[in-house]
Amino acid sequence: MQYIIMDDMKNIITDSLGVLLTALATGFGGWFFGRKKANAEAETSQIDNAEKALEYYKRIVDDLGVRLEKAIENLQKSEIEKQEVIIKFTEATQTIHELEKKVDRLTEELQKYKQLNGKIS
Repeated sequence: MQYIIMDDMKNIITDSLGVLLTALATGFGGWFFGRKKANAEAETSQIDNAEKALEYYKRIVDDLGVRLEKAIENLQKSEIEKQEVIIKFTEATQTIHELEKKVDRLTEELQKYKQLNGKIS
């Protein structure tokens, strides 16, 4: 009878030890392969975040490019307007000089007429 009890205890311990080893092996396998999956998911997440950041900065650069083009266009328009103003100013200056010359000639003629008028009277 003692051998039967020992044999039963041996079977129970062997069975329990087998279940324990199976559970440990399953847990280790799950952890090992789960870790690889978690690392792969983390890398995928990092790649997605990098793509989103890249798209964000691309939009910023594109917007800055559009703004720069508009600024260049405005600068060119401003330069054209400046050149037009310079041309008009030059023309106005020439007109002023011509009018000053006319005023001088007319003043001289007026003085001659005054002199003639004074001699005649």
